[in-house]
Amino acid sequence: MKQIILWLLLVLPWLSLFFLKMITVRRYIPVALFMTVIHSLAYQAAHHYGWWNETGSSLFGWDRIIPVPWVYGAYFVIVIWVFHFIFGKFWLYLTVNILLDGGFMYIVYPIWERLGLVSGNSTLPTIAVVAMMVGFSLIIYLFQLWLDGVQLNSDDQN
Repeated sequence: MKQIILWLLLVLPWLSLFFLKMITVRRYIPVALFMTVIHSLAYQAAHHYGWWNETGSSLFGWDRIIPVPWVYGAYFVIVIWVFHFIFGKFWLYLTVNILLDGGFMYIVYPIWERLGLVSGNSTLPTIAVVAMMVGFSLIIYLFQLWLDGVQLNSDDQN
């Protein structure tokens, strides 16, 4: 059952992108990829420095450090949806990210632990992990602003 849930967590979010226009998906894929890189590096650093050690969410055997279903599935797609609905409204974006990140760490993650989908230990307080996630959301917001500026300048030159 655990493997089925992990596969659904990886695949179902991607299917939700069919409800968006292709131009929207293309616009926000770079920022979602950037967030995936940031999260992958954060998980590598966390493993190396012992900030947290997450086990139990492996699908392939080689994904023991980075939870592939979450980072490359649900979180990737959530970034696209969040940017689709609220990019350009910074304070709303920040508020939504604080609520989503806090909700994930304080509500969803403990439920996943009880269900056996994840297990791990952390040397960081939960609030520090939430702060890190909110910091990442600020970085990707700036990245998308930069991308939009580059695209605007590119259109002006043509």
